[in-house]
Amino acid sequence: MSSLLSSGWGSLLSALPPSLDLTALARSEGAIKRSRRISDGETLLRLALWYGPCGLSLRSAAALAAGTDTAHLSDVALLKRLSGSADWLGAIVAAILAERTKVSAPLGALVAETRDLVLLDGTAISQPGSRGSDWVLHSRYKPGHGFSGFDLTDRHGAETLGRHPFNPGEIVIADRVYARGKGLNHVLEQGADFIVRAGWRSLALRDEDGKLFDLLGRLRHLKPGEIADFPIDVAVGKRKLPIRLVVQARPDDATQAVVKRVKRKAQKNGRKGDPRSQEAARYMIIATSLDPESYSAASILALYKMRWQIELAFKRLKSLLNIDRLPAKNRNLARAWLNAHLLLALLIDDMTQQVLDSPPCA
Repeated sequence: MSSLLSSGWGSLLSALPPSLDLTALARSEGAIKRSRRISDGETLLRLALWYGPCGLSLRSAAALAAGTDTAHLSDVALLKRLSGSADWLGAIVAAILAERTKVSAPLGALVAETRDLVLLDGTAISQPGSRGSDWVLHSRYKPGHGFSGFDLTDRHGAETLGRHPFNPGEIVIADRVYARGKGLNHVLEQGADFIVRAGWRSLALRDEDGKLFDLLGRLRHLKPGEIADFPIDVAVGKRKLPIRLVVQARPDDATQAVVKRVKRKAQKNGRKGDPRSQEAARYMIIATSLDPESYSAASILALYKMRWQIELAFKRLKSLLNIDRLPAKNRNLARAWLNAHLLLALLIDDMTQQVLDSPPCA
C-alpha cells in the first residue's frame, strides 16, 4: 500500500478515467472552496487515501503530508477537508464505474444467449463502539468484470431490487432478502429478468385460481437431489406476476446444517420458531422469470451459484482493504473514508486486470 501511494502514485493516477479532472470536479462538488493549503484535487486525493485505505490517523496523515511537503495543515483542518470531500470521492467512484460499463465481459456457455449477468448484494459496516450496523454498502457486480455499481446508505437503507437500475436483457441474480414482489416487478418493468432465491413465505404465491398456494405441500414428494420446476403466480398488489419456481431438495447432511442454523436464529431472537421453516430447510427455492425453453432448471441452479462471486468480492474488500474497520463516527468523514476505500479497490482491480491481460515478455 505504501508503495502504491508513493513510488506507485503515478501509476494509480494513470488508472483514473482520462477525461476526469480531479481539481475541477473537487470545486464543483465543494471539496475545494479555497486554494489555501490544498489547491488541487490530486493532493486532496492523496490525503484521502492516506487516511482511508492506508489506515493512517488524521494526525499521522497531517504529519506525513507536512514531512513530504505535500500539504501543511493540522489534523483538525484535515478532518474538515476530508469531511467535505465525501461527495467528491463518491463522484470519482461513479466516474470509474461509468468507464467500466463501456466494457462487457463474456458469460461462458451457461447462458443460451449473450446476456449480462448482474449480481446483487449488500454488506453491513459498523462504526467504532457500535453493536449493530451503521452503514450498508449496496453493490452490483458483473462476473468477469467486477463491481458495476455502489449505493452507500445508513442502516435504514433496505436491500431491495427497486434500489437498483437495470438494463434491458440483463439477468439479475440475488439472495432471498431481495425476494419481494414489488422488486421482482421492478426488474421486469426495466426489461430485465431475475434469478432470486426465495423463502417459503417471502412471496405471495397464488395458484391458477388465485388462491393461496401450498408450496411445502407441493414439494414433500421430492427426494434428496431431485428438482421441481413449475409455473406459479406472485400477487403484487392487485396484479398477478407469472414466474417459475425451480426447487431442489437438499441432501440430508446439508439439510441438517440448515435446520441447525434456523433453530439458532429462532433462539437468538427469542422465538420458538415455525416448524414449517425447518421443513423448508430441505429445499433450495429459486424464483425466476426466465422461460423454461431457453433456460432449464439445471441451468437456473448453476447460474444462481455464480452469486458467490460477489460474496468473495466483499471478503476481499474486508480482508485486504479492511473496509469493515471504520474508525470515524462523524457521518461525512465516515462517508469519505468508505468512498476512498471503494475508489482504491476499483483502481487496483482495473490495474490488476491490465496486468493479467498483458502478454508475458518474450
